[in-house]
Amino acid sequence: MLTKLLFPPQWIPTQPYLSLPSLTAFLRANNCDVEQVDINVSFYDEILSKKGLLPFFERACSRFQELDSKNELSPQHQKQYHALGSSILFGEYILEEIDNAKKHLRNKENFYEFEEHFSIFKILKLGLKLASSAYYPTNLTFNAYDMRYSCRSSKDILSAINDREENLFIDYFEKNTVPEVLADKPGLIGISIINTSQLIPGLTLANLIKKADRDIHINIGGSVFTRLISEVSRNNELFSIFDSVIVHEGETALLNLIKHLNGEFDLKDVPNLIYRNGPGIKVNRINPEGEDINSLPTPCFDGLPLDRYLSPELILPLLSSRGCYWGRCTFCDHSYGYSGKYRPRNVELLYSDLKTLKNKYETGFFTFQDEGISPKLISALSDKINEHGLDISWLADSRFEPAFSQELSNKLVDAGCRMIYFGLESANERILGCMDKGIKKENVLKICKYCADAGIWTHLFLIFGFPTETREEARETKDFILQNNKIIRSMSFGSFQLTKHSKVYENPRVFYVRTILKNDNMDMSLWYEYDVACGMSKKETDDIIQEFYDELSLKYRDFPIWSNLDREHLFLYVSHFKKNMNEVPDLSEQIDRILKKRSGEKPVNVDPTNMELYPVLNEGVFIGTFNFNWAQLHQAMMTGNALKKMHMEKTNVLFDSNNNRILTVSGFVKDLLINCNGKSNLSEIINMIKEKHQPGHTDAETKTRNLLQGLIDKNIISSRKGS
Repeated sequence: MLTKLLFPPQWIPTQPYLSLPSLTAFLRANNCDVEQVDINVSFYDEILSKKGLLPFFERACSRFQELDSKNELSPQHQKQYHALGSSILFGEYILEEIDNAKKHLRNKENFYEFEEHFSIFKILKLGLKLASSAYYPTNLTFNAYDMRYSCRSSKDILSAINDREENLFIDYFEKNTVPEVLADKPGLIGISIINTSQLIPGLTLANLIKKADRDIHINIGGSVFTRLISEVSRNNELFSIFDSVIVHEGETALLNLIKHLNGEFDLKDVPNLIYRNGPGIKVNRINPEGEDINSLPTPCFDGLPLDRYLSPELILPLLSSRGCYWGRCTFCDHSYGYSGKYRPRNVELLYSDLKTLKNKYETGFFTFQDEGISPKLISALSDKINEHGLDISWLADSRFEPAFSQELSNKLVDAGCRMIYFGLESANERILGCMDKGIKKENVLKICKYCADAGIWTHLFLIFGFPTETREEARETKDFILQNNKIIRSMSFGSFQLTKHSKVYENPRVFYVRTILKNDNMDMSLWYEYDVACGMSKKETDDIIQEFYDELSLKYRDFPIWSNLDREHLFLYVSHFKKNMNEVPDLSEQIDRILKKRSGEKPVNVDPTNMELYPVLNEGVFIGTFNFNWAQLHQAMMTGNALKKMHMEKTNVLFDSNNNRILTVSGFVKDLLINCNGKSNLSEIINMIKEKHQPGHTDAETKTRNLLQGLIDKNIISSRKGS
């Protein structure tokens, strides 16, 4: 029997996710016929192309025309008109640029030119915005899939997976994915859902497969459902979409499910399995020990489209352990996803994994996906890498342990360590105690300096608004970072989230959580709103975060770079710009290059006597005509004040995406801008303007020249000499 394992959207497509390669390797080692399909990366690669994006653009145009032909716009239609209008403005430009942008992102030379990198990503993001507008109010990005329906509600999910008007995955999956999945007639489909952003897309796919062939057994796995065992076991409706769910670790469970479908194993003996049993739902025994990590084979990435990830280098993920060796942080529920205790992989096997993957897939870039590698394990692995001279670059997450020394840091960098992610969370000793982090502030600074002196980039995770945290305590964290910006190179931060199965959730009174706000309709929720008896409110926390963001942008010259790069891309930047073993790369040099380049770009004056200038509209500037005042509507949307009703008012709009400017322009200016295409010289433009608008010859020349100079000064058009 053929088994197909699927990884659905939405997940950032910069590297393969580890779940499918781990399962594939295990099943093949046990003589199973299995294929793995990364639908997520294929989806992004296909829709972020001219061919793939065109149907979305045509759908957006059709929906826009329906609204634009009305005599008035009601408040409920205004947001949709605004979303569609912007897509229409830049749609044709994106269609022409999208393939080249993606090509540049995979090109090693273009990738490391940050200004170009930023422009490329901007085009790709606009492409996703265009696709989203066609299914308004749905919004797809590289980090989320948001619909009017909540992924925290099974009722909403069941509605979303059948909504053709707003779910952009239905048409795509029917045309592109389901036929591929059904090819070769698999008997078992496994769908890995590791994030809530995959819930609606993943279950949409399951629903379509089940409708196409009810005989295929569909199994759902992944950490999301592991956290929802009790909720899933009471929800019969979900089992109309799929046949079973595997929770916690899945290797042995999936193997035994395959054996059952082959008539070799009793279903009730498959561990970690939830399935419909007559009118009810059965939860089999949960394996308390988990997998023996040292008996698992090296992950297998065969069959994945390794050239389609949005990166110039193939970056492969790897686990050195399962579980968290600390496992006590009160805000975290990570360990809940694994069975049993913390299990590190034997160093010899781990080294063999790295060597095998490097040679087989011809890449030297790796990311360890552990919640935190212990100093003991990371030290032993580095010894092995240095002993054999394995040339690789890698990043890992670790903890601020006293065992971290200068000697260890030097050893790590020799072994190819380029970045370490540390969870600081707070620089206030009381809050660290409440979190049970088990770290001392005095060690934090030492370890960051050890890493910096060795040439390792340190990235810190921070949490603001932990229950009872005061403004003064939050500011202590901010000041700690800002005062040590030479050795703490970058950070990620956000507000505290009350997650299901965390110690704060299970013991709210201990943490002065007064009320956990639950909604019966939100039965699939993995986090909750709450009230605290003391400490900062949500608004105060948001204010602190914004304040910190503003201060970072002033303190860190390279803030625009590392704050806009995702983890894998930042890792590549750090690896690329690292010149010496004992120096942390200075990304601010890239900012200096950009500023120097811009300072040399001076506005071009229009020579009153030169009729051979060829004005051209700058990239990122678009012109459109609307039957409603789109610029006025845009202003209302930005301020959050939708207009009560809009009547037809034909307007010409200039959208400058480079500077986020929206301008209403006259018909004269619109015609001038349209003719600034780089193909017509100043003399030809003046004649075209004169022919259409019939001003006097002298007036046409003067008015056109003055307008052109003003538009050049505003960086809306450029002027160059013709060849």
